[in-house]
Amino acid sequence: MASPFNIFGIGSKPKSYLGIDIGTLSIKIVELSNENGRPKLENYAILTDYDLAVGDSVQDDTERTPKVFNGQAILMLRQLVKAGEIKAREINMSVPIFSSFLTVMELPQMPETEVVKAVQFEAKKYVPVPLDSVVIDWSLIGTSNNDLSAQAGKILILLVAIPKDLINEYTNIAREADLKLLTIELETVSAARALIGNDPVPTVLVDMGSRDTTISVVDNGSLRISHSIETSGEDLTRVLANSLNISWRRAEELKKENGLKVMDNNNQITNVLTPLLNVIINATQNIIDIYFSKTKKKIEKLIIYGGASKMPGFAEYLNSRLKMDVVIGAPFSRVVYHEKLKPVIDEIGHEFTIAIGLALKALQ
Repeated sequence: MASPFNIFGIGSKPKSYLGIDIGTLSIKIVELSNENGRPKLENYAILTDYDLAVGDSVQDDTERTPKVFNGQAILMLRQLVKAGEIKAREINMSVPIFSSFLTVMELPQMPETEVVKAVQFEAKKYVPVPLDSVVIDWSLIGTSNNDLSAQAGKILILLVAIPKDLINEYTNIAREADLKLLTIELETVSAARALIGNDPVPTVLVDMGSRDTTISVVDNGSLRISHSIETSGEDLTRVLANSLNISWRRAEELKKENGLKVMDNNNQITNVLTPLLNVIINATQNIIDIYFSKTKKKIEKLIIYGGASKMPGFAEYLNSRLKMDVVIGAPFSRVVYHEKLKPVIDEIGHEFTIAIGLALKALQ
């Protein structure tokens, strides 16, 4: 049975905004206000329903539903907002990269007034589905002066296409939960805002979620590449359950408690986990190599975030295999919050990365 936990409210609230992250197994909400130019935490809430995962009695590759939160998002969101006594009603929401399309598009130099028309005209060359089935969004991220694959001085446009059906579903979720939806954006964009901000250093972001793993490159504060692979945290749980002949839920607990340390001196577990981990390692290295070949910029920093980021041994494993600095994302690092919340935020704050990025968008 799903139940909310770690819900905290602080007094009367000034004007504030919500970031709502609807994941495969959980919904996270962060409410931020502006205090003297700095984002201040007003409230947060999280609700997890493990019944949406591969159940205890199911050990096969059951098809994962594409429906947002298995169709229960409205009910769960209403419950969470009520339990958390959340007052703000203006929200930003995000969609996963695997359900959308993202690319960097190049345009010749032109006046800003002409860029809009040019993007609309050129988008059909980049988006692999009919344009009338998606909503197109874009942002100017710079010029190609340092991009060796393009003519110097071309305009670089980050182009995003989100299916209209998905936008309609999220819009309906917000409306039925009595919330005012301001914007919808990609989860990776939200995560980059929370973890990197305007830091110009090229950085890799890795989010191993319950459904997939998303690998992205952020350079000069702008998203450049983002790619999802199907290997996920749930896959690690499932192979642990099968190899140890234990329930899915017990395997999930073991993964959280011991992480990759379960591989120590246990060849059986090492043999079943290593192939999955190698898929993530190889995909990450491939993204790094592609970006280097295109820009000649060496990426030396990797940030892991999301539910699996604090899995014991995960950061160390990535560090040893990829030979680069690997850190756990700290999404609350630029947020003001009450000192007594520090132990809780140290423990679970990493799970709110996307929600914080969404709330920060409204305060910009």
